[in-house]
Amino acid sequence: MNRRHFFKQGGAALSLAAISGVSVQKAQAVTSHRAANKQIGLQLYSLRKDMSSDPDGTLKAVAGMGYRLLESYGYSARKYFGKSPSDFKKLLADLGMRMTSSHTGFGVYANDTAEAWDAVKLNMEDTRTAGAKWIVQAGYPGGRYTKLDEVKKLAETFNRIGELAKGFGLKFAYHNHTEEFAPIERQIPYQKYIELTDKELVTFQMDIGHVANVMADYVGYLMEYPGRFGVLHIRDTNLRTRAATEFGEGNVRMKEVFDLFPTPGSGLEDYFVEQEEYKYEPLVSVGKCYEYLDKAPFVKW
Repeated sequence: MNRRHFFKQGGAALSLAAISGVSVQKAQAVTSHRAANKQIGLQLYSLRKDMSSDPDGTLKAVAGMGYRLLESYGYSARKYFGKSPSDFKKLLADLGMRMTSSHTGFGVYANDTAEAWDAVKLNMEDTRTAGAKWIVQAGYPGGRYTKLDEVKKLAETFNRIGELAKGFGLKFAYHNHTEEFAPIERQIPYQKYIELTDKELVTFQMDIGHVANVMADYVGYLMEYPGRFGVLHIRDTNLRTRAATEFGEGNVRMKEVFDLFPTPGSGLEDYFVEQEEYKYEPLVSVGKCYEYLDKAPFVKW
């Protein structure tokens, strides 16, 4: 296939809706039976306001919904939500959950110094201690690039980060938004990152909703590069407005995405729900996302 046929014109930043809180008691009413064979993960950024005000209560509510795998965000001062990596791991274990991935950022993109790389190593050490296997660059580092040489340099940095991650027993992934699909010198940066990075060191966390907003055949893209997409962010989106929606209310072809998971050689290992815009209170919305995937017959894993 010619992937360039699938790129849409333009790109618009997603607007975040106003976020309203919800009590833990109300959230715990949104529960589901645990699907025995489904590994439904949650990116905790979906609940950023609740995690900021009451992380322990919010995590208890998430466990009550049925989630067992989590992806963290906000690693700072060698802590996750104010807790050491080992304490955070224990808290989750007591709730029947595990942190299997960490969204983070690295200072080496703008500050290529020994000190910055030492901070990367500490981040990886803490990620391993917390029990995760994925360490994920959470977005486009350094802002919007304008030169192809900058794209190539970033790919080299990804390889170096991936090599370090491998030494810590971790897998490094890059999480996309939409900026990476805006052409630079008639090249698509995201495409160059795939081509210029070592498949043994760098994988990609495709955010399905973001990619659906800029590419019609996102499922075909996943199939075109088996083994390069080890982990996904699952979100639904309204392709007309480019706004995130609750699951099942947008245009993302969920069944086609999940049909790839049992496919030998796909390389897909994990997926995480990420909900950034809400029709309901965030905890209720996240609970509904779990219910959707739990009940969907096409989600077999």
